[in-house]
Amino acid sequence: MPAYIVSRVTIEDAQSMADYMAGAPETVFAHGGKYLARTGSFEALEGEADYERVVILEFPDKSAALAWYNSEAYRPLRDQRWAAANAHIIVVPDEGAQAPGA
Repeated sequence: MPAYIVSRVTIEDAQSMADYMAGAPETVFAHGGKYLARTGSFEALEGEADYERVVILEFPDKSAALAWYNSEAYRPLRDQRWAAANAHIIVVPDEGAQAPGA
């Protein structure tokens, strides 16, 4: 069952974040992930959107998503992102994909 990593990001260091964004995709793809959205163009339908970017990644399952996030390959990039931006990141398993009553 697919799992999604959803990130809401406010950038504080644009150059460092640009370097992060250039390096991250290779690590995502290496863990079977793909980008569904990676944009600063969005519209808040409810609530306050006090962030600049939204990123949605899809992985084959939650284990793959967590393996990517905790991987040695991603760790230096994650540290770079921590220094360059504030983010709220969650992992969401696609439990809605199951048949009703399952």
